[in-house]
Amino acid sequence: MSSSTTSTTATTIEISFPSQDKSFNLYGDLTLPSTASEKTPVPALLIVSGSGPIDRHGNASGFFTGITLNTHNQLAQQLLLFFEQNNSNNNSKRSVAVLAYDKRGVGKSQKEQDKDLYYQAGVQDLVSDAVQAVKYLVHHPSIDEGSIFVVGHSEGAILMPLIFQQVQQQHEELPSPLKGCIFLAGLGEDVVSAMDCQRQRLLEEVNAETGWKGWILRQVLTKQRLDKQYQNMYDEVDKHPDLDVISQYCGMSKIPAKWFREHQQYQTPPWDAITCHCLAITGCKDLQVRSKFCQLEASRSLLSGAASVESHTPPNLTHILRSFEGEPKLLALKSDYARMGTLPLDDELVNIIGMWCDRILAC
Repeated sequence: MSSSTTSTTATTIEISFPSQDKSFNLYGDLTLPSTASEKTPVPALLIVSGSGPIDRHGNASGFFTGITLNTHNQLAQQLLLFFEQNNSNNNSKRSVAVLAYDKRGVGKSQKEQDKDLYYQAGVQDLVSDAVQAVKYLVHHPSIDEGSIFVVGHSEGAILMPLIFQQVQQQHEELPSPLKGCIFLAGLGEDVVSAMDCQRQRLLEEVNAETGWKGWILRQVLTKQRLDKQYQNMYDEVDKHPDLDVISQYCGMSKIPAKWFREHQQYQTPPWDAITCHCLAITGCKDLQVRSKFCQLEASRSLLSGAASVESHTPPNLTHILRSFEGEPKLLALKSDYARMGTLPLDDELVNIIGMWCDRILAC
């Protein structure tokens, strides 16, 4: 269930911070509640995006060109509104800041004379960018450095163990550990397994289609063809172990070879290394990752070292954090996402995150 919501007291400013090697800057938006100041620093949530060329607003090009989701903007605005209403009801003054940034090679996060910056990025590059964003928040005068949460969506959730480890390892620059990790649509997954599951779901949908549409789809989308396409891509990556990017068809198509290669090596994330408070949410109508890892017993097993674990599987929640009535299909993914993109984020999702943050900050 969703409703239109906008915070009335927040300020959003553009910020930038350097990449780990200082060769370029990443740009993003920091949304601050009106209460944030040097005298009254506030907790902060850092959003780490999923896979693809995603900007600070939560929008992507490529397959999703022309679809406006604004997932990150909406999460910031709806969370701040949650705290405004919660404060009014409970005579509290708590609120949070939210930071989201353009991934490297996307939006303003560009490197001079390097048009392939996005395609060159591997797992470690994405992790180091997130850690740099944590550093920015730690040193911001209006942010409480001891109350920083990382919100990983999809691939961002998959990379969370590495982000947490690197923050811990850089204790001289980051003396305060992360307060919490929020896994949105990604706990327990790895990219390779998620892609395998998506192919299997697609084939099941194709086999279930009836009439002429079903017959045509079954001629085009066969298991053999999909598996061969997938294997050919990985064969191409393996054939060029020293290339970060593989250009095909006169440069019209590019494979992020380093990204695929490093994800192949990262199929067993060190989930048990995370020691902070954890919240995990994956919807039952998410077609891109599996919700089974957010069953409480499974999430506690994965996050065995966490200070606390809370997990949820909202019945109608999809991968883009909106609710969907009816049966979602991968075959209709683009049109469904375009329609859902006009809606605010799922109310249940925002309330779960807001109430959990409120409880953890009260500890």
